[in-house]
Amino acid sequence: MENVLKGKHIGFSHFREEYIEHIAKQQWDNELLRHLSWDALHPWGLEEWKDFTINKGEDDRFLFAILENTTEKFIGWVSLSDVQLKNRGANLGIAILQKEQRGQGYGFEAVSLICKFAFYELGLHKIRLAVNSNNQKAIHVYEKVGFKKEGIDREALFQDGQWLDIYNYGILQKEWLQMIKAES
Repeated sequence: MENVLKGKHIGFSHFREEYIEHIAKQQWDNELLRHLSWDALHPWGLEEWKDFTINKGEDDRFLFAILENTTEKFIGWVSLSDVQLKNRGANLGIAILQKEQRGQGYGFEAVSLICKFAFYELGLHKIRLAVNSNNQKAIHVYEKVGFKKEGIDREALFQDGQWLDIYNYGILQKEWLQMIKAES
């Protein structure tokens, strides 16, 4: 049986206290803040981050810590939220915290793994995400995994004194399966 929570370089785990402290420190990284699709004008304290990471037994959210396999170093998080069991869809969120860890392929592998989990284990039909139009690195990762741009939320983000668009992407299970088949 294939492990859908572990890839070649990274794997998923539950959150530990030290990860939460790491997130609280890293939230001040300007590049990280600017690319989250949240309104990050009010950074969180430890208690807010702890509340964010706690699994409350809800079926509509799956949140995983991303760990590097050989060192078990905490890299970031990936989530499926607003999981809809009837319509079989979810929203994807991801953050690679340290600047040095970005651009190393961890994001691509984490997005690929969460798709595998969503489609193979949860039986989802579609995964959606929103990305800031100025986050070209993330857009490249999502398109490489197979996500398609489905729409534009025009001038939805105010940054550096100007309005930017937010792009909406999605991938269907059958598209992802075709892509996996073509790669093998």
